[in-house]
Amino acid sequence: MPNDTTLLLELDGVSVARVERLADGTRRVHLVTADEAARTCPTCGVFATRVKGSAVTRPRDLPYGESRLEFRWHKRRWFCREAGCARRAFTEQIAQIRPAPG
Repeated sequence: MPNDTTLLLELDGVSVARVERLADGTRRVHLVTADEAARTCPTCGVFATRVKGSAVTRPRDLPYGESRLEFRWHKRRWFCREAGCARRAFTEQIAQIRPAPG
């Protein structure tokens, strides 16, 4: 799913919503999910249809030249309504941005 974000950051599945410059010169880049497959339950693989809420994560291992960038990924939390699935909720995810260890 090529878009300008793919070309700029070499990331598929997210788009840049806006960029702001902080007082120290850092650019904060706000990302949103652009790939509908990100709403697939990671446990059972079923597409979620009901939004639970939202979350903002801070991906840290995204390389980008010499400039200081700070990322905020605004994503949705979904309910998994598959009866046999042990997972009840999850946040959107894409392969190129790994979840924080936890």
